[in-house]
Amino acid sequence: METIIKEIVDAEKKAEERIEKAKEEAKVIINRAKEDAKKIEEEILKEAQEKANSLIEAKRSEGEQEAKKISEEGEKELEEIRIKATQNFEQAIEEAIKLIRGR
Repeated sequence: METIIKEIVDAEKKAEERIEKAKEEAKVIINRAKEDAKKIEEEILKEAQEKANSLIEAKRSEGEQEAKKISEEGEKELEEIRIKATQNFEQAIEEAIKLIRGR
């Protein structure tokens, strides 16, 4: 009977040791999973930041091109206004001379 009790106690100890070992292995697995998840998260964030930077750069470039286009159109309009103003001024002088001569 003592032998049976001893075997039961030994079996219980072995079972407890297995349980503790399983708990430790589970902790290791969980820690590895957390580390892997963190690495994946960092990679995703890095990729998202790179895409965002790329998009920002593309939009900045588009904005610069649009600003240049608007500036060129503005310069063209300004030149046309200068030409018309000069023509109007010259015509006004001619009319003034005609009035003076006519007197």
